[in-house]
Amino acid sequence: MPLPQKRWFRIADVAKRWAIPPSDIEDYALDELLELAVFVVDVPAEAGSWEPGPHGDLPLLQDQPILNGPQPLPRASLLEIFRGGESEVRAFRTTSPHTFLHVAPGVPALVARRDDLIVTRSERDRFEGEHRFVDMPAEAAAPAASVWHSDDFSSARIAGEWHSFGPKQAKVLRLLKAAAESDSPWQDGKRLLGEADASTGRLID
Repeated sequence: MPLPQKRWFRIADVAKRWAIPPSDIEDYALDELLELAVFVVDVPAEAGSWEPGPHGDLPLLQDQPILNGPQPLPRASLLEIFRGGESEVRAFRTTSPHTFLHVAPGVPALVARRDDLIVTRSERDRFEGEHRFVDMPAEAAAPAASVWHSDDFSSARIAGEWHSFGPKQAKVLRLLKAAAESDSPWQDGKRLLGEADASTGRLID
């Protein structure tokens, strides 16, 4: 029985995969090219947006989630960790502008150290696809295979050339790969399109 795929990796693991020193990973993170996270368990938080007020922006509370799993760190926290070895984290990085995600008041700050930093699988794959990464590990770049793809099939390298795919195209590719590894490799095009929720009736489109 195959082992399940990991959902995140230590910096050293990613640095080894990319054949670069871990300090380069840190530099990418400080330049906000790569997102680093810490794993948290049952952390009460507050989420919301910053709204204009008469004396500056004011926080508008919208949710009080309980955080579990990887949480991306802002650049200020990462800089503290890289310079001093650790940081007391009370805020996490958000993807939307003018929003916030804080540790709830009264909850102790999370102490994050260098060894705690992780890269999620989705972030690793995004970075590799976005930057047309070519120095893949030996098992991914073997001439016999000559094909590498991200886990969600949104990007792939075939015979040294990079290709990007939309969500429906990627789903078709996932279905085709699964079929190729089964006892029934040949698939009906219309069935594939139906499973991918495609609006076209032709697989070539």
